[in-house]
Amino acid sequence: MTCTAHKFGGASVRDAEAIRRLETLLSSQLGPRGKAIVVVSAMGKTTNALEDIWRAEGDRRASLWKECVNEHMRVAEELSLSRAIQQQLQLRMQTCWEEAHRIENDPSIADASEKASASYDAFVAAGELASTTLVEGWLNASGMSTRWWDVRETLKTMGPHRFARVEEANLEQWGKPLREVFMGTERVQVVVTQGFIGRHENGRTSTLGREGSDYSAALMAVACSAASVTIWKDVPGMMNADPKRHLDAVTVPKVDHAEALELSYYGASVIHPRTVKPLQHVGIPLHVKSFLEPNGPSTCIDAFPGLVPEVPMFIWRDNQTWMEVHTADGSFLVEDHLTALFGALDQAGIHVRLMQQSATHFGLLIDRDDALTTNFTTLLGAGFWVDSAHGLTLLTVRHGNADVLERLTDSRVVKLEQRSGSTWRRVLE
Repeated sequence: MTCTAHKFGGASVRDAEAIRRLETLLSSQLGPRGKAIVVVSAMGKTTNALEDIWRAEGDRRASLWKECVNEHMRVAEELSLSRAIQQQLQLRMQTCWEEAHRIENDPSIADASEKASASYDAFVAAGELASTTLVEGWLNASGMSTRWWDVRETLKTMGPHRFARVEEANLEQWGKPLREVFMGTERVQVVVTQGFIGRHENGRTSTLGREGSDYSAALMAVACSAASVTIWKDVPGMMNADPKRHLDAVTVPKVDHAEALELSYYGASVIHPRTVKPLQHVGIPLHVKSFLEPNGPSTCIDAFPGLVPEVPMFIWRDNQTWMEVHTADGSFLVEDHLTALFGALDQAGIHVRLMQQSATHFGLLIDRDDALTTNFTTLLGAGFWVDSAHGLTLLTVRHGNADVLERLTDSRVVKLEQRSGSTWRRVLE
């Protein structure tokens, strides 16, 4: 069985018209006999809306939730989906609401942070479960042979809620039931499943971190032995810079796995940082294309040993927080301090963008998230104290030079600079 994997983000399924365009695009890519695993994110900004709902309380939470459900029901009606599909939509969303509240009120979960994260995961999963119900319903109504698949049956997770991990070595085993769907007598052409979510061994829903649907697509591609993965974006492939910030930005047609890993690590937003590795391991090429211009410029990420981009690569990250961690007694930072520090970072689920150590403090640059920062400080305990500075910008330049760096940061105050090989990094005030 040969199939391809396709991932569609929130912008490509933001409303009924977008879902119709998805079907047209997918049909043109597959033809009458092609098979595909289709991984779909929540519609538009639904995950953001669900986070706002979960932070609300009492009647306001219930009211906002009702609006969210009704918005999805309106899309179902606009697509003229059957009553059975609409009932499935309501049931799947309602199940998330009930699971989240059950966890929130479960006295057996003593750790308040774990309880909050677990209930969050259960609740925000409603976005992906809803969007995939709509997409699968429309593809089926349009004449495709389809199956809706609960990704939690395939992706088994571990680690902290909101930042769960997947044991990638088990993907082939976990994907066997999914592969059998494609090879069965039902002649299923397209399986539609969710990005972003999985399931812990204890049965609770988990999430892989914000923007984790790209990673989900890579994992599911490996699980069903796909021939390739295409991530459909609203930009023409991987560009050397954000076109909103650099009007002369261009698409880079080919990127080696190692370069893609470096770029994603440094914060390139086109693909999720964990997306490349599982595909590299089994030799599945990754294509990044625009759903607005399917035949326009695109990027192929594959094994291109020694290939260096012909243009410098610029990565900007705004709204950064610089934290300086000091020992409470003013002593030198040594190995036991670092063990505690990195353990707290892991438990808090914080991704470090840049770090630097001195004799008595350790500097960390992270995406600003006050709740995570507070939790991190609590986890560190009384043996440390933390200074923070907000509103910073991180610029990373790959394959550039000093002149390029100076031109880009000429009017900014440089708080910190690091250089390693072909990579220059500056933290700017």
